[in-house]
Amino acid sequence: MKYTSILLLFIPFFLFAQNDTERNYLEGAVPEVNGKVVFTREMNLPGMSAGQIYDVVHEWASGKFTDAKNRIVYADKEKGDIAALGEEYIIFSSSALSLDRSLMSYRLTVECRDQFCKLSITGIKYEYTASYQREPEKYVAEEWITDKQALSKGKLNRVSGKFRRATVNYMAELFTDASAFISMRAPAVQPPAPVPSISQPTPVPPVVSQPAPVPATATTLDGYRSITPDRIPGNIVKMLSEDWMLITAGKDEEFNMMTASWGGLGVLFGKPVAICYINPARYTYRLMETSDTYTFTFYTEAYRDVLQYCGSASGLDQDKVKESGLTPLTTPTGSKAFGEAWMIIECRKMISQPLSTEVMNDPQLKAEWLGKQVHKMYIGEIINVWVK
Repeated sequence: MKYTSILLLFIPFFLFAQNDTERNYLEGAVPEVNGKVVFTREMNLPGMSAGQIYDVVHEWASGKFTDAKNRIVYADKEKGDIAALGEEYIIFSSSALSLDRSLMSYRLTVECRDQFCKLSITGIKYEYTASYQREPEKYVAEEWITDKQALSKGKLNRVSGKFRRATVNYMAELFTDASAFISMRAPAVQPPAPVPSISQPTPVPPVVSQPAPVPATATTLDGYRSITPDRIPGNIVKMLSEDWMLITAGKDEEFNMMTASWGGLGVLFGKPVAICYINPARYTYRLMETSDTYTFTFYTEAYRDVLQYCGSASGLDQDKVKESGLTPLTTPTGSKAFGEAWMIIECRKMISQPLSTEVMNDPQLKAEWLGKQVHKMYIGEIINVWVK
């Protein structure tokens, strides 16, 4: 499949650094159930049976828990239950001269039911050895990272607070990785067929109900959780080359989306960036030229036909949003995206530069584009990432 708009993401995928938002670790960040610390993630998976969900989760867990200390300890497909033990270092700080970290162990349980999956993590323990100690200090989550233990006057305590912060980050990353893996293997579903028009004795213009934009606040999107760019889950090569994505530019009054299958992420001037290339002949080009921000959105396999349509139809001669069946939403900065996406990456335009065959060093590539209109490059700073 070939698209005239290409999002070029450099490979390998560079990791970014961004300061954590302290409020993400304050009151309520560590959930408790009957006095026990229990992190959970629930997923609604329409169209998937308990057996299908079990198979996908078991595949994910088999790739995650692969040795004596990280292993699956129980699996029953008939009941739809899986249990695993995990052990991993959480890093507090790292430099060429020092490494501050703690060994963390935990227990993961998974419940697979028809169209539903629940992951829970309990039994969290720590073994921490400071540079001046020979024997490790041992803690349990209930006595170390709860609101009562790790917070003081609405702020994180210096020592237990770093355990709380690192634990919350780790759990969020693990759940997001599992959710992305499961969602991307959801069975494909066909989009609803267009409803044929019916002749009426007295024609009345039909009223088309458009889905309301998902409400956004200054920092959140309804139904999504904000993460930093360095925590983007999944295999970016697979997500683009196999699963595809949408690039969307414009605002409420006029916007358009198009499918892309190439790309990468990187760092420029110390900022996390995404680079896209759009041909001036495309409808989206005009919107990119007049927009300060834009989005890249990723979808599960269930939306394969929708992305196929968005990559072959033009927004100039048809209502792509209506025909695709996607639900438009507006980010806090006014960019457009769609509520069916499992991940949204929002960028602010930083640099734009027309390209030509003169800058191509590959002879075969240069010959292929010789005499053709070449794309314009847009480098955008990643300002937000949201995941379900």
